[in-house]
Amino acid sequence: MSTDSDRSNHDASRRRVLQYGAAGLGLAALPWPLGAAEIDPEAARQSMRQRAIPSSGESVPVIGMGSSGSFSTRSQDTLADLRTVMEHFVAMGGTLVDTSPTYGNAETNIGNIARETGLRDRLFMATKVHIDGRQAGIDQMAESERALGSPIDLMQIHNFIDLETQWQTMKQMKTDGHVRYIGITHYLTSAFEELEHQMSTKDLDFVQFNYSIMTPDAEKRLLPLAADRGIAVLVNRAYNDGRFFSQVKGHDLPDYAKEFDCFSWGQFALKYVLAEEAVTAVIPATSDPEHLADNMHAGYGKLPDTAMRKRMRQTLASL
Repeated sequence: MSTDSDRSNHDASRRRVLQYGAAGLGLAALPWPLGAAEIDPEAARQSMRQRAIPSSGESVPVIGMGSSGSFSTRSQDTLADLRTVMEHFVAMGGTLVDTSPTYGNAETNIGNIARETGLRDRLFMATKVHIDGRQAGIDQMAESERALGSPIDLMQIHNFIDLETQWQTMKQMKTDGHVRYIGITHYLTSAFEELEHQMSTKDLDFVQFNYSIMTPDAEKRLLPLAADRGIAVLVNRAYNDGRFFSQVKGHDLPDYAKEFDCFSWGQFALKYVLAEEAVTAVIPATSDPEHLADNMHAGYGKLPDTAMRKRMRQTLASL
């Protein structure tokens, strides 16, 4: 039930980008591994690629941040790391944070950190409802609003749970100003048929599903449908829950990756996803500031074209 997690991202290639990636893009104002105070937030905001939410025209940065498996903790030391991650995320141009009441106490931690750091007004908060029953759904969404602050930018029905009931409640919440956008989510390719049906029959602002260079099934129907219907797309599991890094471990990044400003395997995976113009944002999760910097870098510079993406798939298949 998770969105993508960065927990397995420990190969050295994710760290090498911190030494030379910014220089490779000519982004001298963005010293990636350094403290947030040494990063120019305005330069980051202007440089980060952004895409519009079709239903409103509002733009969001293409690299968001998930929280499954990364923001659920009660350890004070870990909370300090998460505070650093959140500060760097915003300083490097990020705004969209995706969470859920099913991710342990992630909502509470995210809300507290956002308030303590004074960053709440700079964040696009996305969460989910994942419960049966009308009143239970109302109560769960109200608790999310208390945890994250009001209004919630995006409320999503998680994994189709009591979909029709929660959809009616969410529409009313949007009308009442408690949420700004509404959508649905899933994380399995086996759910694509139902996702396609819901995308075709409901006025969704957002849809969230799994998509990656290892699992490109969404390219066949969901991404074209989202473009046709004017639905913003959030992508989870871009690293296939770490399996991507297991596959590339011990292999050098191909030299041609520099042609689209890519300096690590992590960026290789994220830039493949972002090359699909129907993708609004990808939301990898991490509690590691260095991995966060690597993820964010994928939102800058060039993206691979169709021919290059084919070459990328061939490279991965050969490993």
